[in-house]
Amino acid sequence: TMQSMLRPSGLAQRAVAFRPAVRVAPVVARRAPVVCSAAEAEPVAVEAAPVEEVAGPKTGVAKQTFQRGSVHKVRRILDVIRGRPYEEALMLAEYMPYRACETILKVLMSAAANAKNNQGALKTKLVVSECYADGGPHLKRFRTRAKGRANRILKPTFHLTIRVTEAE
Repeated sequence: TMQSMLRPSGLAQRAVAFRPAVRVAPVVARRAPVVCSAAEAEPVAVEAAPVEEVAGPKTGVAKQTFQRGSVHKVRRILDVIRGRPYEEALMLAEYMPYRACETILKVLMSAAANAKNNQGALKTKLVVSECYADGGPHLKRFRTRAKGRANRILKPTFHLTIRVTEAE
C-alpha cells in the first residue's frame, strides 16, 4: 500500500524517546567583571536635602480583595463601625453575630497595626475614618436541574478597605 511505503515499519507501533547515553552539564558562560570608570574615581561628597515632616494626620490603611461573600452583608457592619474609635469598633465587630465580621476584624486590626508601625500612631487614639466595601467579580457556577437544564449560580466577592486616623 501507499502508506506502508511512506512510513518505515515499526515507527507507527511504538514511539521511542531519544535519550543521550551520557548526561551533559549545561555550559555557563563566564563573564568578566564590569568595571566602571566612575567607580575608580574618588567619591564625591553629596549633601542630603533636609527631609520635611508631613504635618497631616497619622493614618493606616488595610485592604482585602476578592473576598468571598456578599457586599451587602459587609456594608451593614461597616455602617455600624464607621466613625467610631478603634477599640469600640473592634468590640462591636467581635460580638456581632455575622460571618462577615471575621474578615472585617482582620482588616481593622491590620489597618491599626499599619498606622502604629508605619506612622507611629497610638492605637488608643485611632478612629475608623473611612471604611467601604466594593463589589468584586462573581464566580459563575452551574447546577444541574430537571429535564437536562442548568441553573446559573453566582458566588459574589467583595473588596474591603478600612482607613484609621489618629484623633487629635
